[in-house]
Parts: sequence; C-alpha cells; structure tokens
Amino acid sequence: MALGTSSPSPPAPPPSPQHIYTNTRTLGSPEPEGHAGGKLIHVKLDVGKLHTQPELAAQLRMVDDGSGKVEVWCMEDLHRQPVDPKRHGQLCAGNCYLVLYTYQRLGRVQYILYLWQGHKATADEIKALNSNAEELDVMYGGALVQEHVTMGSEPPHFLAIFQGQLVIFQERAGHHGKGQSASTTRLFHVQGTDSQNTKTMEVPARASSLNSNDIFLLVTAGVCYLWFGKGCNGDQREMARVVVTVISKKNEETVLEGQEPPHFWEALGGRAPYPSKKRLPEEVPRFQPRLFECSSQMGCLVLAEVVFFSQEDLDKYDIMLLDTWQEIFLWLGEAASEWKEAVAWGQEYLKTHPAGRSPATPIVLVKQGHEPPTFTGWFFTWDPYKWTSHLSHKEVVEGSPAAASTISEITAEVNNFRLSRWPANGRAGAVALQALKGSQDSSENELMRGPKSGGTRTSSSVSSTSATINRVLRREQLMHQAAEDLPEGVDPARREFYLSDSDFQDIFGKSKEEFYSMATWRQQQEKKQLGFF
Repeated sequence: MALGTSSPSPPAPPPSPQHIYTNTRTLGSPEPEGHAGGKLIHVKLDVGKLHTQPELAAQLRMVDDGSGKVEVWCMEDLHRQPVDPKRHGQLCAGNCYLVLYTYQRLGRVQYILYLWQGHKATADEIKALNSNAEELDVMYGGALVQEHVTMGSEPPHFLAIFQGQLVIFQERAGHHGKGQSASTTRLFHVQGTDSQNTKTMEVPARASSLNSNDIFLLVTAGVCYLWFGKGCNGDQREMARVVVTVISKKNEETVLEGQEPPHFWEALGGRAPYPSKKRLPEEVPRFQPRLFECSSQMGCLVLAEVVFFSQEDLDKYDIMLLDTWQEIFLWLGEAASEWKEAVAWGQEYLKTHPAGRSPATPIVLVKQGHEPPTFTGWFFTWDPYKWTSHLSHKEVVEGSPAAASTISEITAEVNNFRLSRWPANGRAGAVALQALKGSQDSSENELMRGPKSGGTRTSSSVSSTSATINRVLRREQLMHQAAEDLPEGVDPARREFYLSDSDFQDIFGKSKEEFYSMATWRQQQEKKQLGFF
C-alpha cells in the first residue's frame, strides 16, 4: 500500500533482476503526502528566501535567481570548445554542452556544472561530455555539483541562468558553437512568462506543430511572423518579443490566431489541425522524497531505503540516492569507492522503477561538503558546517565580498534548519509557496524565543552546565594552550567553561549565558579568535 492512502494499490511490477530494492514501502507514483497539490502558482521569486530557507530552494529547484557567472563549452571533435558569451543559451540538438554556473552562498563560492545532452548527439559525444566534466571537476578540486540534463527536460534553474533567452535549434553547431546553415523556413515554439522560466525550441515547420495556448515564431526567407495563440497572455507576449531578437533580424510581423495571411500557411505547407483546447492548470507533484543507500553485489545494484532520514544517515563511505521525483540526487561520500558508477546507478533506478519514470529525469551528482540547497532542503535538519568544522569561519568567508552580509544569512539558515522545518505530516508544500509570496510563518517567532527542547543543538542553562565543573582555572592555564597542555580533567572543546564569571565577562565581553545563546558557529569563531579553540 502506498504511503498516505487508505485503499490497496494494485501490485507493482517486479523490479529488474539487475536491480534490487530493500525498502519498507512500495515504489510507485508520487505520494499524496509532502508537497501541496493544486494549481501551480506563479509568483515573484524572492532570492533572499532561497538563501535562508533551503526547503524552499529544494521545492522550487532553484539555488538562486540565475544571476551568477555562466561559462559554456560545446563538445566539438570530442573536446570542449568555449562558446562566445554572445551565443550563450543558443544550444543545438545535435551537440552536447557543459554549462558551468558559479554563485555565492553563505560566503562561499559554489559551483553547478550542467551536462546538457541534445537528442541528436552521438554516443561518442556523450562519452566526451562526461570525460570533459570529470576533467573540469578535477580542475576545481572536486567542488562541482554535476547535473545531467536531457534536451527538453531542463530544470528551472537551468532556464533562469539564460534569462529567458534559451533557444534550442535542431541543426548541429559549427565551430565554437555557431549554428550552421539551416532550412529557409523554420518554426520556433516559445514557452514561458518571465526571464526565469522561458525557453524556445525549434519544432517541425508545419501547421500541426502550433498550439493555441502558446506563441510561435515562423521565420521565412523574407519575413518573421510572431504568431500569438488565442490562449496566450501578456507576459508570454512580452517574453516572445525578447526571444525574436535572438533568433532573427528580419522584419517582424505580428499575427493573431485566426487572422493569418495566406503566405503564413503557405510557408507551413498548408493548414492542418493543431491543439486548440485550453491547457489545464499545471499540477504541483505530490511526493514524499525517499533516500536509499546504494551498493553493488555481484553486479547487481542493491538499494536499501532509509526511513525518516536525516543528515546523520549520510556516511563518508556511502553513495546515497535521494529521489525527489523531479530529480535524482546521488550523494557521494568522500571515501566512497564506487562513485564513478553513480550516474549509471541513477539511470538504472529510473529504468527499472515500477512507476515508469522518465529516463530524462535530471540526475545530480553531489559530493560530500558541497551540497547545494536544492539537496539540503529535503532534509529535516541540516548543519552546513558538519563537514567543514576543521575550517575557521574566517577561512570559510575570507576573500568574499559578500562575507559581511552573509553572516546574518548563516545565522538564519542554521536556526531555521533546527527550529522551523516542515509540519508533522510531511515536508513543506503549501508552506513553501506561502513563504515565497512573502507570508510570515511561526519560525520567526521561534527564532526569537531560542531553540526548542529536543533540537539538534540543545540549550542547557549555564547554571546546570557549570555544575559539572568542579574548579575555576586562571585564564593563562586555558588560553592559547594545546589540548595536551591543559590541566588534567579539562575538556579541550569546552575550556572556556572553567573561567570565572568575571574573567569570562572580561575576555568575551558578555556573560556565559549570553555567549551560549549564540549560534554554534559564532561561538566557535569567538573562541578561535580569543585562543580557546
């Protein structure tokens, strides 16, 4: 029985003999729990909320608004060739591309490398795409989050980084990504309402390709027709006028559905039926994300499901598969030995899934310590410094022009992770949309009140903690001392506890109670600066 349902589900087909699942519930279609169902609500993106609410970034599949640095390479002769920035976003179905996106989060530079594969790309080109991605990853010290993208299934953030000017042509790219000569008559389908969700794809130049809900651009030898379907709105029309300048410099003529000139139909080979019914509102998928531990036994992929998962379930020796339905994440522990098989494992998982999953579902490789918010947001709690505790906060943010402004973001993120996560009946759905529209939830009040009992970082009172300390030591015995040089019985990680209240106030400029009410990372920062770490 699928989780959250009250009636039996039909039996699922058995998994492939090469793919074994060990889990506690049936794999199937999206679950009714978790995300909010209903119509997809288009609202203005508040980037600040993506920084402080990773669960929102995960649901929207957006690490930011796409305003970071973009570099593009086209695979030519099995090598990567840089694409002129003026042609960024102009992709060809017969090619493969590497798109490197650089952005800052929590004062740290982070990277996403998109491996875009055209429908007409050859097997050799796809192999070259993967090998060149590995080379780039080595150049960047293994810090690249790698997302495999198939033409037509581009994730929202991929669209956003091209600011509404992503155009996919059908012909192959020539030297340095420049398109070669193509047919005189070409038809382009424009979809989207703003610079963060618009893409344009070349389709067969025939009347049956039209759709009353959208906008099409018909390029002929002498004129460029901008065809507005009856169901399109003003936002769609505005974005289409931007796209026209990317595709054609010819004279532009606006054509309304039902008022087409004879030459329009002649260029398409004559009239033909095409979809004209109003498109139904898009539904937000309902799905409970699922985490699996991956292993290989005698050539078989074995998946063991982890229920009620948390960050603590991610071990450095493991490869973990996180299925969020719209994306498949493969988390690679730093000591994992079979990480090169991860993409193949993700593809096998999709291929043998009993719900009939699309093989074009994006597969994202995430390495330990480089997790983007689109991954961490699916976890009930997440400590962004769990695997970087050996670095000082100064080392993490030094050299970043945004370091000062990110301190408040770090505080908000760490506390939001621990205080104001999802409701008890599943992961956030409606909560995320509400937050995106600017609504205030109870987390802000909780943040003011301090940690809840039972949280990841407990808030024991100073008096009860001090009771475990039997003596007060001089500051000279505790400051700037190696762990082995401390007096016997002193906990090196809590040496400041042994100061008298007056010495503590004099050194830290605040009472012990005020100090231990701060975020853990800030406590560590002050302790390092003052010689207590």
